[in-house]
Amino acid sequence: MKGILAISIILCFALLIACSESDPDESGDIPDASTGPGEPCTEDELALNPDTSGCLPSPTDYTPQDNGSANDMWAPCISDDNAYHQIEANVSSIARVAAYDAIGALLWENMNVQADDFIAARMRFEEEQGLGSRVARRWDPHYPSPAEGSCEDPGVATANPDYCVGPAVLQPLITSAFAAGAQGEEMIVNAAKIEAALEWFLYVSANKEATTCAETPKDCDSCWAYYSGGTPRESPVGLAADIYRFIPLAHNRAYDGVLAVRCWRDIDPAVPAENPNLQAQAIEQLDVALLHGMAMLVRQRFVALGCATGEYQQGALEALRIMVPLLDRETRERNPATADLLLSEIDKQAPDVAVESVLSALDAIYVCP
Repeated sequence: MKGILAISIILCFALLIACSESDPDESGDIPDASTGPGEPCTEDELALNPDTSGCLPSPTDYTPQDNGSANDMWAPCISDDNAYHQIEANVSSIARVAAYDAIGALLWENMNVQADDFIAARMRFEEEQGLGSRVARRWDPHYPSPAEGSCEDPGVATANPDYCVGPAVLQPLITSAFAAGAQGEEMIVNAAKIEAALEWFLYVSANKEATTCAETPKDCDSCWAYYSGGTPRESPVGLAADIYRFIPLAHNRAYDGVLAVRCWRDIDPAVPAENPNLQAQAIEQLDVALLHGMAMLVRQRFVALGCATGEYQQGALEALRIMVPLLDRETRERNPATADLLLSEIDKQAPDVAVESVLSALDAIYVCP
């Protein structure tokens, strides 16, 4: 009954989202985001094909693919066989990533998405102790915590949107898009919004769980699960599959980072952990690779502005309006001018975005994972 009531409330209070139209670009470089579903880009059009031959691991990286600790500076540990070894038998986060993939099959991977698909996807999102319950409380360890209270306390999330990214930013976006899609409004666009917000949730979650693993060892399992869906390196699902689709090296480096987190916890098994320097080293390795992967997901949405049409093109732009501000912290640290460029371009309508300039700027600062 709770699920039915929630859907009823959504249908009654759905937000109206209007998509602006633009005149066709006279150059013909970027198609007009006209009304109607339009066409998505092909895999060939989105292919990245980067030259990563010069991308080498950092001297401090854990590299289990290269015969474990024989070729790195790390002490021997449980991850040296290039596999993740669970701390606990049950890892509930695996089911949440399975929900992400199930929602994707209903929405952004569905070429004939309908309003009923949004209702079914919302019910999967709102499962007890499921994906929605974690989005609603997710905080980002990259930012300082509030001076008082937690993100679940009244007013704290609103006052600290960077840290309380789940309740302050992601949850409202996802809820609004589910509601609009359930009323049949711009369903391809709203599916793209949900995908972008959930990808960012999975990225933040992997980092958060690696952080809290110092006090709660089983959170290392959740770090692995939120990134890979609890799968081996060679068969990724969830966010890992999304990154692997465009840049396999970023996926492999991120998986190395997950195994580095597990290696640290094997070397440092105390509760709470006693070697914060090794933990920070593992998390940094994971985060560098994940941020490169997220930057490539942003890059491919910019590419889609030039090859998609209709709602698929507008969906790419709306996804960028979610992801570019979330990536701004890292982009601004690397190059403030590029950060300013990306923010200014997503304020434009799709035909006016300087796609080639953006791609060149991104490629100049996100070179290797």
